[in-house]
Amino acid sequence: MEDLLKPDFGVMILTICNFLLLVYLLKKFAWDSIIHALEKRETQIATDKQQAEQARQEAQKLQAELTEKLNRVADEAATKIAQAVKTGETQREQLLADAKAQAERLIVQAREQIEAEKNHALSQLRGEVVRTAVQAARRVVEQEINEESARATVERVLNEIKNK
Repeated sequence: MEDLLKPDFGVMILTICNFLLLVYLLKKFAWDSIIHALEKRETQIATDKQQAEQARQEAQKLQAELTEKLNRVADEAATKIAQAVKTGETQREQLLADAKAQAERLIVQAREQIEAEKNHALSQLRGEVVRTAVQAARRVVEQEINEESARATVERVLNEIKNK
């Protein structure tokens, strides 16, 4: 076991030679392509960062534009709603005024019609009273002119008219 802890200079020199040979071969054949790949990757990462920043800025710009458009649309909608409410109120007031005017016209027409029918009924009633009076007078004249018979005749005529 002691042999394992003692350095062997021959193996050490061969290991150092192998390492130096490996470094030389890597530098000659692989180092340039590795460096080139790393530089290309670094450039790609920088380009991706720049594109991501541009995309973020464009997204913010679009968001601001959309917010502005949304606010404009909301303002226009509020304006149109206010106009519609105002128009509705105006139409409602106009309809109420028209309805009130029409109701007043109907009331005036109804009063005129009632007055006309009342006058017509009074006219018919007068005619009827006149006819009744004439009939009563004719019957009274036909009979003797005594008060009791005249009264009885008038009552009889009135009963006849009521029964009709």
